[in-house]
Amino acid sequence: MKLERSVRLNPYLLFIVPLMDLVLLFLLLFIVSSTFLVNPGIGISLPSSKFTLGPERNPLIVAITANPIPSIFFRDRQVSLEELGHEFDQDRATDRSIIIRADRMAPQGVVVEVMNLCLDHGYSVALATSPQGS
Repeated sequence: MKLERSVRLNPYLLFIVPLMDLVLLFLLLFIVSSTFLVNPGIGISLPSSKFTLGPERNPLIVAITANPIPSIFFRDRQVSLEELGHEFDQDRATDRSIIIRADRMAPQGVVVEVMNLCLDHGYSVALATSPQGS
């Protein structure tokens, strides 16, 4: 006597399971990689303030780190004060605003030098801070 199965397996089910695994894997990679795009650039610990910065239109961003030798970053590359001045000379933007993202441990003298350089070239300057309590 020959026994037969009462439940038939769909052969296409074997192709759907790996496809679903790939879809979920791509979804996971997209979620994880999108968090890196939220805060691109240099890791800086901003000082906290209860005041917030108003919206700016296309501001340039200058970042200052608090290494043993402070570094200045402009347009995702490290520059010196002289190079930063040359970059400002070449910029022909009409809306001239700069946000300085200085680490809370960065020397005040370097921050003031960068701010004075920006003001000398006709930029309006704003200092970036993080909300209080974070």
